[in-house]
Amino acid sequence: MGLSYAMVRPMNAEVPPTVPIEALEAGQRLDVFCVGRFPEYTRGTIQRAIKAGVITVSGKRSKPSYVLRTGDVVAFTASVLEQQAQATAPQPLPPLPIIHEDKDIVVINKPAGVTVHPGQGVASGTVADWFAARYPNAQVGDAGRLGIVHRLDQETSGVLVLAKTPAAFERLKDQFKHHRVRKEYLALVFGTPGESKGRITRPLARSKRNPLRRTVDAEGKPAVTEWEIEEKLGEYTLLRVFPLTGRTHQIRVHLHFLGFPIIGDKFYVFKRKRPPQGVTRHLLHAEKLTFVTQAGKRKTFTAPLPEDFVKVLDQLRKK
Repeated sequence: MGLSYAMVRPMNAEVPPTVPIEALEAGQRLDVFCVGRFPEYTRGTIQRAIKAGVITVSGKRSKPSYVLRTGDVVAFTASVLEQQAQATAPQPLPPLPIIHEDKDIVVINKPAGVTVHPGQGVASGTVADWFAARYPNAQVGDAGRLGIVHRLDQETSGVLVLAKTPAAFERLKDQFKHHRVRKEYLALVFGTPGESKGRITRPLARSKRNPLRRTVDAEGKPAVTEWEIEEKLGEYTLLRVFPLTGRTHQIRVHLHFLGFPIIGDKFYVFKRKRPPQGVTRHLLHAEKLTFVTQAGKRKTFTAPLPEDFVKVLDQLRKK
């Protein structure tokens, strides 16, 4: 059953147009159905409209992941949907270099500055948006976070794996949950540790003063980070870091607690420390990620250092 122009642009916008679900349309996710019916709107806009109650099913609010049934009636108010679309104009999808791809997963080198999924003021232009646009039939994961198995902070660059099938999603989630994924980061920090390697096991919790920050807290969740010196660069040091758990901001908080904050970090820094010239973000890079693929093989995927990180290192080496 087609959707007429009059239904998309009604004369009386206060009366929500309705679309009854027939047998051939049943079984689809609500957001997927709406994207097909209302092509002038992005999937992100559709999902936000569903969550806001602008699009309803049989008079009730539903989740974007709701599976439609025969007899359901999808309703929306066009004027409100248009206003929301204009207020949340999507950001362009970022170019994401692909390191590896097969039928189950795609491994990318996430650039610094790109957010993994919508949240905290970022509505579009995320890795999740890129994934949804590139793999429209891969309905894996939560709405707005399709394919997302783990995450990197916005300013952190490096290896990120996304799942294209439910089986790959579950297998990867299980490996991350049980700490079977080996993660290696490179971090440029202030100062030089007195030992060549070390391990910190301080638990982490959300800061009571600033909910966007994390802090070492005896009542927090267990967190373990290992590190070793990669290269000494005068008053700075390049560390190779191995987070054995996956707490939010874990590496950044632990290194700050040890007295070696990451250069360029705006949250976890000592006020008197000044970064080298050319630093515009925290210099933390997820260089390697090792896990077991769907084929049962343990593989390591590597992302080269981004240009801005390399330039700072070269600058320090010349000194």
